[in-house]
Amino acid sequence: MDGVPERPTRAERRTAAHRRRRVRIIALVAASAVVVAIVGVLALSGGSSPKAVRHTKPVATTTPTTLPPDSGPFAIVTTKVPELPVYPQPTTAAAPLATLAAKTSYGLPTTLLIQGTATTGRVPAGWLPVLVPLHKPNGTPGFVPLADVTETYTPYVIEVSLSQHMLTVKRAGVPVMSTKVIIGTPNTKTPTGVFSITDPLNCNTTSVPGYPLAKCSSVYGALAIGTSGLSNDLSSFDGTIPQIALHGTDLPDSDLGQDLSNGCVRMPNAAITAIAKLQPLIGTPVFITA
Repeated sequence: MDGVPERPTRAERRTAAHRRRRVRIIALVAASAVVVAIVGVLALSGGSSPKAVRHTKPVATTTPTTLPPDSGPFAIVTTKVPELPVYPQPTTAAAPLATLAAKTSYGLPTTLLIQGTATTGRVPAGWLPVLVPLHKPNGTPGFVPLADVTETYTPYVIEVSLSQHMLTVKRAGVPVMSTKVIIGTPNTKTPTGVFSITDPLNCNTTSVPGYPLAKCSSVYGALAIGTSGLSNDLSSFDGTIPQIALHGTDLPDSDLGQDLSNGCVRMPNAAITAIAKLQPLIGTPVFITA
């Protein structure tokens, strides 16, 4: 009769049951694939920033081209011998790249930043990989005998973005202060790379206890903090090495964000004073990017 379906045969019922089982299997496979895909994404995108590379890890044997993770802590070493040789390889067979006095020319302890970029090769026991300070080209890697230094750590990093004219201080990867800055002119550019703090100096009037008092030009403002970097555009400056510094300025705030210096990074006096009060400061890495 019209409108009343005929009763299916036994063969038709078996075919329909088969079809339903196949549909369920396909659905289960598809669902499993979605779960696997989600787990894969979580595994690839999760995780915290890696710690700074210790001397037991692979270390750079060429000038670093990328910045290490900025979460820290960062390993630094201070010499405990009258003269610290820095070798091009972890062996005394070759002549040193540099021999550093126990104190800088400003009377502060000679402190080096341990390299934080991983490349090829491992450092033999008894050696530490460092960046050679005040040595051209900037970022030259070297090695020091472990017995000649004391290893410590700092949680701080100072980051300078030249394009943004911005300096940021981070502690354990978290920004704690930032300021607009003045950078080098097109003819005396502020170099990019990985550097470290070497010489915090009070300029003209004592501002932060524990640092030497120096007679500075008024362009340095309240404080000058020397780094391990050298100008790429100058062979000397004011009769000495063209050392790159972070320093204060007495220029008006309207000059911040401009390219006016000989390569140093200038900032308000309040900002440089706050940086000078960080502890520990000497050895703190300075990352300068374009």
